[in-house]
Amino acid sequence: MLSYLRISNFAIIEEVELTLGPGLTVLSGETGAGKSLILDAVALLRGGRASTEVIRSGAEEARIEALFVPEPGSAACQALSERLQRLGIDTAGLTEDGLVVRRVIGRGGRNRIHIQGQLSTATALAEICGGLIDVSGQHEHQSLLDVGSHLGLLDRFGVPAALRDEMAQAFEALQVAGRELQEASLDERSRSEREEFLRFQLRELDEAAPQPGEDESLRNEQKRLRSVEKLAQAGQRSESRLYSGEGSILDGLSSVLRDLKEVAGLDEELAELTTRIGEAQVLLGDAAHELRRYTDALLADPDRLATIEDRLHLLSRLLRKHGPDMSSLVAKQKEMQHELSQLVGHEERRRLAGRAVEQAQQQAGRAAERLSVARQQAAAALSAKVERELGDLAMDGAKLLPQLLPRLAIRGDDPALVMASPSGELRRLGRDGWDRCELLFSANRGETPRPLQRIASGGELSRVMLALRGVLGQADQVATCVFDEVDSGIGGATADRVGRKIRGLADGKQVLCISHLAQIAAYGHQHWRVEKTVSEGRTVTMVRPLSKSERRDEIARMIGGARLTQKSRAHADELLTQAQGFPVARARTKGPAFSADVG
Repeated sequence: MLSYLRISNFAIIEEVELTLGPGLTVLSGETGAGKSLILDAVALLRGGRASTEVIRSGAEEARIEALFVPEPGSAACQALSERLQRLGIDTAGLTEDGLVVRRVIGRGGRNRIHIQGQLSTATALAEICGGLIDVSGQHEHQSLLDVGSHLGLLDRFGVPAALRDEMAQAFEALQVAGRELQEASLDERSRSEREEFLRFQLRELDEAAPQPGEDESLRNEQKRLRSVEKLAQAGQRSESRLYSGEGSILDGLSSVLRDLKEVAGLDEELAELTTRIGEAQVLLGDAAHELRRYTDALLADPDRLATIEDRLHLLSRLLRKHGPDMSSLVAKQKEMQHELSQLVGHEERRRLAGRAVEQAQQQAGRAAERLSVARQQAAAALSAKVERELGDLAMDGAKLLPQLLPRLAIRGDDPALVMASPSGELRRLGRDGWDRCELLFSANRGETPRPLQRIASGGELSRVMLALRGVLGQADQVATCVFDEVDSGIGGATADRVGRKIRGLADGKQVLCISHLAQIAAYGHQHWRVEKTVSEGRTVTMVRPLSKSERRDEIARMIGGARLTQKSRAHADELLTQAQGFPVARARTKGPAFSADVG
């Protein structure tokens, strides 16, 4: 739910802070006091378009900040966490500290959005907060006006999740089969050209028969063959100094050992040193013999050197074409061999892929048909229930009709996802089937239903949303609902019924309601008053919570006008007493998680 809201330098609002709780929060005030500004600010948290015109005169930027606290373990909390992870936003501490959102509109068009302290975009903001809060009343902020959301609304109401899951799985299987067919259906000319090219490339690689690490081994041998004379001279000189030359090192060591052995018996320490020098003499003797064998075996081999250099040149050319190293070259050879085998057997592969697509289409078509039938049934049930709810909301004769139509194919659609209907229409299959849905609305009995977004007023939209919320119940994951103009054109007993319905909705959700009617305001768990005052020659909108006695007077004012009387106060007491019969909503509450100097 929305736990904390702060609005700064927004139109005539200088600084407003609201700490909100669960249940129903009522905002009231005189016409023009700035109640709708609160809604406009909340709508910007849903990703709405921002204009520099909302910045308070004399300020450099307007700022809206909010703290949302999801209920741990709830479906809404899980959905929020998944949306954040999908967008790469840190979810650590989400259930403990909540979700902090900040939007800043600066002069010159600068618009900064932060989600959990990370710089973000309006699109990401809409995706995250659009599922947390719904604003009803102003056309540009009304989720009911988004035709793309109507099908999901119908599905949540009465379509079994198993059918939707079956459709999604069948669609994914069809996509996989379609991609395989597309890959197997290269046109003959392209396939032939590709096959010829692969054969040429493979012939070159097969003839070369490259081996991993071969180039490094050849370079080492090349280096040795190029330096045979130098290696032989160094080996011979070293062997002579060690062993065969006059005054060699080994001759000197023999003299040293003779002298030491004569006296080694006199001192154990000297005896140990004599032993070590003897071991060194043996090692140096072995090394001298190895050097002689090495130099005797060194032979210049111009033919072998030429062969190596030709081989390295060939490998270098292949590496430039196919890979940075010999391992990549060998891998590329195997990859080409696999692709060539696929192309050679393309007819069989294409036949099998086509058959797989046909089977996947049949399965997906059956799933889509079952889903469509379930939607038709759900549409009839939803329409009947909403009609009864609208009747209770002083809209007798009003109807809301979910119209289901096929999603028609258009040019450029994947052929595997296009299926013909019994009437011959080409329908485009999606993850959610082939249906599209649009809510049609008729405000009065006998009128032809027409698209909701074209004909419904703000007040009608709010009441339709209220009716839908009541029907959808807990299937709707939006945690916070905001209603404006829901009391437009009603009064008396109807207003009381509307108030009861809003209060009933607030038992499972957080509801913010801007109202001019005392019958609705009396059902609030919290009551805030929006006031417009003049401070230092400037108009300022303020919002403050009402105490028990102030709330009584505010409801009395809503009943009888600015002049309070004993009669209006008694009527207010009666309304408040009547509203006390409703249970208090229970939800976790958390205060603001940031200071007054956020950002």
